[in-house]
Amino acid sequence: MAHIIAASPKGPRANSVVDPSLLALEQNLILLCLICHKIVDSEEEAYPVELLKDWKNSHEARISTAFGVYSFDRREDARSAIESLLRSNRVTFETFGPHSETAWNPLSDAVEVWRVRVREVIIPNNRMILKVLDSNAHLLSSVEMTTLEIFRVHVDEFERKHVFGATSSSVPKFPAEMNEMLRQEGA
Repeated sequence: MAHIIAASPKGPRANSVVDPSLLALEQNLILLCLICHKIVDSEEEAYPVELLKDWKNSHEARISTAFGVYSFDRREDARSAIESLLRSNRVTFETFGPHSETAWNPLSDAVEVWRVRVREVIIPNNRMILKVLDSNAHLLSSVEMTTLEIFRVHVDEFERKHVFGATSSSVPKFPAEMNEMLRQEGA
């Protein structure tokens, strides 16, 4: 198990901006053999964060296909695969998100609950939605493909903010068109 961004301030690919409590999360870990782990950590210029993330994403895509992310023949089946994930994210956002009623209550623990729910519910759901849609891109219309890419940018920037501590205020909002993804007959 290797850290993509070092867990210690002086480790390989260290980033002092990232909240230390986030460095042990699954999103920041990659499985490597002992030899590769040593090479990657000793030659950090040759193995930057983005390369390790690409490796991880590529491997996860292969594993997802082997363990349950299917390519469907019908749009309805692909929609069914993402519908509960979208619903779970929406309910989580409405209940605990920054615009929820509880978020405005200074005595509420909604802010902390939101942080936890982002990491435990929304980010994994977002990644699974992307995997399902990428595996079923052949079913998407050109408009839906554009929506998928807008959603991908949202997911990446949302994770950068909530997992890696990026302070950008320009995280694109969730594209409302995702709620209609695969509902209508494709073009």
